[in-house]
Amino acid sequence: MKKAIVAMVAGFLVQIVGLLLIHSVWLKRDYVNTAVAWRPLSARQARIWAMMLGILIYVVAAVLIYLRGVESKPWVGQGIRFGILLALVVVVYGSLSGWVILPIPHTLVVKWIIGESLLSVVFGLVVAAICQPKRVVA
Repeated sequence: MKKAIVAMVAGFLVQIVGLLLIHSVWLKRDYVNTAVAWRPLSARQARIWAMMLGILIYVVAAVLIYLRGVESKPWVGQGIRFGILLALVVVVYGSLSGWVILPIPHTLVVKWIIGESLLSVVFGLVVAAICQPKRVVA
């Protein structure tokens, strides 16, 4: 249980920092160019609690899912596989859905998929590194 909590805290921090870098730094110009599609800054800031809650729920659920499927195999491969699967289930699905609903260019969607998929793999590696099964000494 201790590893799970550490993985959740570390995963939450990885997500916050990664999302900040992706959306507030790398994609800043894209968001300025598509400002008509977004809520005003004050409205987004008033709802930041919902974003934090969503990230927390995602991290807790992802760590618990990882712990149910972890195998006695090298953690790096498992972390990469887990990150790719998270990206397919969450990032690709959410990004393509957003593109259908919002008046945004496909280039922004491609950047979302690239950035957040890489973040998913980093997240998967962090979780896998922390949640490695104990090695049995023969």
